[in-house]
This record gives sequence, structure tokens and C-alpha cells, in this order.
Amino acid sequence: MCAGGMIKTANAQEKTWCVAKPSSTDAELSANLEFACGHVDCTTIKPNGPCFNPNTFINRASVAMNLYYSFHGRNLWNCDYQKSGLITETDPSYGTCQYA
Repeated sequence: MCAGGMIKTANAQEKTWCVAKPSSTDAELSANLEFACGHVDCTTIKPNGPCFNPNTFINRASVAMNLYYSFHGRNLWNCDYQKSGLITETDPSYGTCQYA
């Protein structure tokens, strides 16, 4: 402990997720979906998938973006999406939709 907080070691990694910025346009979200789903399996956001609802661009893009981010090692650059991605330490999972 140091000054009332925990000391983080170099190998201690916080769990992070990649989501779409709320200010993203539909065009940006659509491009992000196309890119991410071209590189990872996006079955989870298809109809009857656990992350299909709510069926909104921002929800589906966030799930897809995080799948890509997680699959490729959670590097900062894997969540950039031309500045429309946002890394969060708050788990965005909901209901049956569990973010990796």
C-alpha cells in the first residue's frame, strides 16, 4: 500500500473493454461493424444471438469492436477506429450479453 492506494506492478493488467463513443455517427458505426466483423466472428450480434438486442448501431458496433479488441490482445490501437472507439474499465456486459 502506498498513500492509501494499491501499488500496481508492471505485470498487473486491468481488465478493459472497447466500446463505441456515444458521439459516433451511424456511418462510423457501420464502418466499424464492417471492419470488426470482417476479422472476428460476430455471430453474437446476429438475430437470436445474446447481444442482438437492443438492435441499435451503437450496441452492435460496441460488441463487434470489443470482440476485435479482445481477440487482438487489448492493445490501444485495436480500439481506435479512427477516433470513434473508447476504452473503458467498466464492464459493458448486460443480461445475456457478456463482453469478453
